[in-house]
Amino acid sequence: QDPLIEKALNNIVRWEGRTDRQGNLVVYNLPAGDEGGVYEVAGINNRFHPQAAKEIAALPPEQRALAAAKYIRAYTAPLVNQLPAEMQGFAQDLAFHRGLAGATRHIQQGLADMGFAIRPDGVIGPKTLAALNEANLREVKKRAIVSYLNTEQARAEANPARRKFLPGLENRARNLLAAFG
Repeated sequence: QDPLIEKALNNIVRWEGRTDRQGNLVVYNLPAGDEGGVYEVAGINNRFHPQAAKEIAALPPEQRALAAAKYIRAYTAPLVNQLPAEMQGFAQDLAFHRGLAGATRHIQQGLADMGFAIRPDGVIGPKTLAALNEANLREVKKRAIVSYLNTEQARAEANPARRKFLPGLENRARNLLAAFG
């Protein structure tokens, strides 16, 4: 089996999902201000992933986790498959959480902060890939997380209803670095 499906299952689905007493993923309503729509299953919400959310929510509970992991893998593949192996699990989580272009921008910002001549445009191209092949990837990940948290802080300042999500997002960033940093 694809190791990135396993990473999605053991990290993203576990971090994002809520489970019943038997350990199966449940469908749950999102709190006000979440911006992800009305409901989600393991982070797969009905605003950004409407078809997948509907299909996974309709599955028997014991089938949801693997279906969610497979969806996450497929959704993030256009970015993740281009990256060095050491970046793939990290980028998969970041891309699922902030979209392909958003994850790319955070990675590019990390590279730019390290002195690489990279413009954070959200498009993975030859310059970004060449810089990743030269860079200390652990440092790229740390700096990408700083970029991500700075963006989330700015979003919370622009929309005070989002402030309540900052502690959870900071915890998510720590988990991401602990798992892949």
